[in-house]
Amino acid sequence: MNLLKFYDRLAGSYREVASDNPLPVAIDERQGSGSLLDPLADGLPPVAGRTVTRVVQVPGIGTGSAYAAGDAFGTLIEFPNVFRPEKRSGIVVGAFLIDLDNEGVSKDVPLFVASFTATADNSAFAPSANTLQGLRGFLSISSFSTFSANQVGQAVGTNVWIGDAPGTSLFTQLVTRGADNIAAGALPLVGLVVIPD
Repeated sequence: MNLLKFYDRLAGSYREVASDNPLPVAIDERQGSGSLLDPLADGLPPVAGRTVTRVVQVPGIGTGSAYAAGDAFGTLIEFPNVFRPEKRSGIVVGAFLIDLDNEGVSKDVPLFVASFTATADNSAFAPSANTLQGLRGFLSISSFSTFSANQVGQAVGTNVWIGDAPGTSLFTQLVTRGADNIAAGALPLVGLVVIPD
């Protein structure tokens, strides 16, 4: 008699663990240095309650051309694997911008639960009505610390709970709130900090 059961979300019922019905997990038998594995690199889902940070270079920025307040800053950004596949929910607790061009211009980070057709870089941000149905909130990166040749900005004091994502990723397109003019070789990075359910 097996005493161990697991909940099969697809079947909607509990199932007993047996040799023909093993637990739905993969055992990582690699020998390592004892350091924690990067869940994203290994394709493993994040752990509930543990902070997940994803940092990506902002894609599609046109260097050497001036932006205006309200312009799309770069193109579509995906923050992959921020939610556990069985929950697809969590709290976005922060966002930050690594500003390698030392501009210090505020950015809005609208958070979408589905991919969308991005506004062209350096054009007025104009998401469609259909795109806005996937919007779940936004963070504003407006507090910057200046270093000798660059700055780091962060969103302060706002959490966004996401409870209905269709997948494990979040999507955004940054919106600038000033007149950026990014130099080649100084493309910024944006990070998102999430606590998955």
